[in-house]
Amino acid sequence: IDGLRGIAISLVLIFHIWPEYFSFGYVGVDIFFVLSGYLITQIIYTKLESNSFSLKEFYRNRIRRIFPALIVVLVTTLLIAYLFMFPSELEQLGKHIKSSAFFYENFRLIGEVGYWDESATLKPLLHFWSLAIEEQFYIVWPLVILACFRFRETPKRLFFSCAVIFIISYTYSVITMNSADGVNYYSPASRFWELMVGAIVAVLKFNGIKTSISKFMPLAGLVIIAGSLFFINEKMNFPGYIAVFPVFGAAIIVAYDGNRALGNRILSIKP
Repeated sequence: IDGLRGIAISLVLIFHIWPEYFSFGYVGVDIFFVLSGYLITQIIYTKLESNSFSLKEFYRNRIRRIFPALIVVLVTTLLIAYLFMFPSELEQLGKHIKSSAFFYENFRLIGEVGYWDESATLKPLLHFWSLAIEEQFYIVWPLVILACFRFRETPKRLFFSCAVIFIISYTYSVITMNSADGVNYYSPASRFWELMVGAIVAVLKFNGIKTSISKFMPLAGLVIIAGSLFFINEKMNFPGYIAVFPVFGAAIIVAYDGNRALGNRILSIKP
């Protein structure tokens, strides 16, 4: 998982550094969404099974993990902007700092600018849209799992919840894939299906359902992700249909148990 996370982060970094050469790098965000859905579901499920889950502790851990870097980035951006931006630009940036700090930057960006618009490069906090979606997921998903644990047949109810959210979110993503206002790219409604793919893998594993069908699964997942990098570009409506390739490629890797498979050995290399 750390290896796959490293690939996802590297793809996003090289995309933002050399977008003209690595226009496919933004799919790293989709891979990361799968990992988040898997890991957060695993954390909550494990603690609920042992009767040790606490919403307060969960949110405290998220704050400790995210806020130090968040504060450094926002304060640094504000200081640099104060020195180099015109007052009107600084006023506009202030709105984005507020929405980034309170994790609704994605909603502010909907209709304001498309991700591929030229003016998007002038928004220093544009990338906070994905963090906002992550945080919105952290608010909603623990409550859904807690609700499922209040009833009998928790695994079935949780799997059903994952499936329903997946279907609704993916359908919405496909319906809005041609929208020009950025709603398909920025809305949590069109992105939660990616997080649900990871959550479904976690639920299946916890209930003893065999997900390690073949030792070639991790390698196949890497091939699918690598293949998607060659034909996904900024001219395509994304996420839409095409996002299933990096998403399910990541899911196949995460679903496999054990480190003996070639794909997992590759991802386990320390560098």
